[in-house]
Amino acid sequence: MPQSPQDHWPDVAGALLAGGRGTRMGGDKATLKLAGVPLWQCGERVLSNLFSHVFIAGARPDLATPERPSYPDTHPGSALGGLATALAHAGRDWVCVLPCDLPYPSAALLTTLLANRDGVQAVVPRTPRGCEPLIACYYRSCLPVVREQLERGSLRLTDLLARLNTRFLEPERLPAGWRRALRNLNTPADLANLQRIPPAVTFVARSGTGKTTLLEKLIHELVRRGWTVGALKHDAHRFEIDHEGKDSWRLTQAGASVTAISSPAKSAVIRRHDLEPTVEALLAEFIGMDLVLTEGFKRSRLPKIEVHRTALDVPLLCRGEFHDPTLVAVASDVQLAVDVPVFGLAEIDRLADFLERNFLDPAFDNSLPA
Repeated sequence: MPQSPQDHWPDVAGALLAGGRGTRMGGDKATLKLAGVPLWQCGERVLSNLFSHVFIAGARPDLATPERPSYPDTHPGSALGGLATALAHAGRDWVCVLPCDLPYPSAALLTTLLANRDGVQAVVPRTPRGCEPLIACYYRSCLPVVREQLERGSLRLTDLLARLNTRFLEPERLPAGWRRALRNLNTPADLANLQRIPPAVTFVARSGTGKTTLLEKLIHELVRRGWTVGALKHDAHRFEIDHEGKDSWRLTQAGASVTAISSPAKSAVIRRHDLEPTVEALLAEFIGMDLVLTEGFKRSRLPKIEVHRTALDVPLLCRGEFHDPTLVAVASDVQLAVDVPVFGLAEIDRLADFLERNFLDPAFDNSLPA
């Protein structure tokens, strides 16, 4: 009989931190819904798939069940008090904590933290924005130190980490998608920003230029940097991604307008339509991504990066007879005299820097050019 996921971590409990007041949000963050699912359930689902003992740290009887109890904080009103509750009720050597306001909690992130706990009392992610002590793992010996700080009124979690034997995991040791996994919601603006269509850049080129190869390398680099990237390819011809005779193919052939198939590793949705959706409508499917890179869509109003290769001996698509105002850069095997930045085809780092600077800044205006 195959083991359940919980069997891998018998010495670890999972604690969902739900004791915050949500003052800046103006309401209860735990019950905010993302795609129809309350935020607290997103974190609880991740914890329950990793650990056999999961509970709520904080006075939330409305969220509790006999299998998932809720324990009120002895020192309410502080994150340190929530951590004390988690450690006190873990009943295991270790406890993994997650706040209730994470829209995209990650089992891969927690698994990475757990794999790095040998010889330390705490394992905490640390990024250029700072450390994340509420998305972390703590050993039971931390509890006396936490309680002593609470009694002194020293509530700063960073002070606690300085006193513990803490292992900080920098971005290069974190799994793909760590930025998304660490994102939390504090204000209505955070929630609105999460639900907006992500920025998108389309790569255009003549056939045989190598834009797919460039995109493949660029996506790999952006994912390595922690970004969550969507990919969208335009195909001017009819295509099939389903296999004739398979159950999903049969359901689509029977007339289903939308057919979906899901597995533990990935899922796919097939939609039938009489008229091809606009690129704007397609991008709405990528809400939650940091950036979408598309291939094709030459006639769209999306910002464009053109891929150029001298061996083809043809002029630029966006700077030939037609001057495309949405061109933002060129990737070429030679230096060109154009009015936008030019990157070498092998300069993946510089091209990723350009995308980060111009499209992944929080202040970036996601509206499409007029």
